[in-house]
Amino acid sequence: MLPKSKIYAMGLGTLIGFPVVGYTIIGFVEDDPWAFEINWFTPYSLIIQIIAGLVFGTLAGLFAWWLINQRNMLEIKMKYGILINQFKLNLWEILFLSFCAGVGEEFLFRGVLQPYWGVWIAAIFFVAIHGYLDPRDKKMMTYGLTMTVIIGLLGYMKNYMGLVAPMMAHFAIDVVLLYKLTNDKVFNFTPSQPTAQFRALDAEILEELKDPHPTEEKESPSEGD
Repeated sequence: MLPKSKIYAMGLGTLIGFPVVGYTIIGFVEDDPWAFEINWFTPYSLIIQIIAGLVFGTLAGLFAWWLINQRNMLEIKMKYGILINQFKLNLWEILFLSFCAGVGEEFLFRGVLQPYWGVWIAAIFFVAIHGYLDPRDKKMMTYGLTMTVIIGLLGYMKNYMGLVAPMMAHFAIDVVLLYKLTNDKVFNFTPSQPTAQFRALDAEILEELKDPHPTEEKESPSEGD
């Protein structure tokens, strides 16, 4: 388990570091950086953006959770569920990390890069650097394409509502997924004593987790040797 100080450092690094990168890009690209429009509170008011973002993000997060619980997508759930549960996050830490990611990442990708690249290139780049667009992995690619559509919709939210809306949507998506993964009883196991729910999910996945580098079975002597 990571020390709590590192968890908070990760969150603050995202919250502060990504906007710094964004403002640096604006400073290098724009002749007049102060004229660059972030669209924090326009064209819709702050309260409308917050409500719309939270509602959309919650629905998108629940859909993503439903998707990774489908039988053919359980490997994705296992991969990220085991990773997330190593952090032993409590509710406050889930909210904190989700807020930092929502504000910091959306500022850079939707607020700064999207005006230069457009909605879909920014969305594809965002999902790709998270490792979700892997053409070698059909299941991961399915999840990645789904997230690309969701992130693309966040891009349109930024264009038609303002930057706060996708920030709140991103925050809500992360809260839903982190909370669900952290509190799913299937991950309350030790490697030597997996829970019954875990065993029931997928025997093949379980074997891979127990022995990620299986040795090849020795060939049995053929009849007549």
